[in-house]
Amino acid sequence: MSLSGDYAANMDSVTTCEQPVIQSPPSLKLELVAPQQLCGDLADAWRSIQSDNTNLESPYFDLEFTKAVARVRDDVEIAVFSDNGEVIALLPFQRASPHQAVPVGGRLNDSHGILFRSQFQKKFSARSLVEQMMKAANLDAFAFHALSQPDAGLKCFEFSELGSHYMDLSEGWDVYHQWARKNSVAIKRQKQKTRKMGREIGPVRFEFDCRDSGALETLIKLKRGKYQRSNTFDILSVDWASDLLREIRDIDLPGFKGLLSAMYAGDHLVAVHFGMLTENILHYWFPVYDPQFQRYSPGTELLLEVAREACDHGVTKLDLGYGDDDYKFRFCNGRETVSCGQISFSKLGFQVARQRYFLRQKLKGIPMKPLVKSVLRGVFPGFGQWNFR
Repeated sequence: MSLSGDYAANMDSVTTCEQPVIQSPPSLKLELVAPQQLCGDLADAWRSIQSDNTNLESPYFDLEFTKAVARVRDDVEIAVFSDNGEVIALLPFQRASPHQAVPVGGRLNDSHGILFRSQFQKKFSARSLVEQMMKAANLDAFAFHALSQPDAGLKCFEFSELGSHYMDLSEGWDVYHQWARKNSVAIKRQKQKTRKMGREIGPVRFEFDCRDSGALETLIKLKRGKYQRSNTFDILSVDWASDLLREIRDIDLPGFKGLLSAMYAGDHLVAVHFGMLTENILHYWFPVYDPQFQRYSPGTELLLEVAREACDHGVTKLDLGYGDDDYKFRFCNGRETVSCGQISFSKLGFQVARQRYFLRQKLKGIPMKPLVKSVLRGVFPGFGQWNFR
């Protein structure tokens, strides 16, 4: 892992954007630090910045998430920006290749951006900070896929905007559940299916904070099976990805914990979810159900039970993340916007990445998509693995 000393903020304009870069003042310094240095005053500064900025409430911005990723990968670095000795911004990242970076956690990170101390966001350009980090780290490109902080200076690097879905639980469970039953027939009828599962399989019980380590291994096994049946790249076949879940599962701190929730029918584990819980946000990360119980829709019951008990724990937002999974549209009563794109020093490199993105989007809409995916996966079983290097 390469480390650097201080770098003055003196940046050239990236050629892919015509608008000029707002130059940062000479007082702004940058240091690239290793995860082992995230302690003491630096850790305190991180927590202070996150608590100071309401845009950084997602668990992906938490110090513990970055530290967990660093325990399963050896290429995590953190750009630390300071002004007159005060830490004012941080940007954790990892290397997808020697000269290209992605947000820390890569594709497993559903919400990323610069951790900015709020009073400095107007003073310093996000674009100049990212470009400074890229030069200091000898990077040609920084790819993002769920940038959650809109910034005019980064707009020209976007490929597209995506909807990120969440369940607004701020008015309590009863208000949300009434809305959900009114807007979804599936949710309205779910209790009938659950009672039927209880009669035919066994008594149904739910554990919001399941302490059985075997349940997480069952989740990983079921999730991998689902990826394989749908001819989607099995992200949990990548060692660091599955190890990251295990690392976070062991974190149980007042402001951040890994949360494993499980639903049983008799002796059968029918549905299980693993996510991350902060003081008032639960990120719904890896849900899965046993396909042999599909007729009872246990995934729907699991999410309802997780949301209901999350309210009792002070959660006001259950974040479902970005994507077009059907259940996200059924359950969400709130949406935000995230963006994907690539910041690049090369106009050609930017255009190649942009065209590759739109080609993939076009291929998703072709007729006979399941057959094409099946053939493609049979010929290239590792197709898509580059997203999880």
